[in-house]
Amino acid sequence: MFTQTTTIDRAGRITLPKQVLDALGVHPEAEVVIELIEAGIVIKPKYPTTPITERIAAMSLPVADWDQMEQEIEAGRLE
Repeated sequence: MFTQTTTIDRAGRITLPKQVLDALGVHPEAEVVIELIEAGIVIKPKYPTTPITERIAAMSLPVADWDQMEQEIEAGRLE
């Protein structure tokens, strides 16, 4: 756990210490997600999202193409 006090500047910015950036695995100018929760804020790295078609294409599915996949679904072999 890491605790440090910092100041919010006039523009509403805070500077995260290098130790925190390293722990998050991010670098300066990386995108992060800021979530407001009841107890305060959570800052998390923003991971790049892969389009769903690329994720499906990367899967090792037991079909050769979309037509075959549709036939397999209709036959009840895939859900």
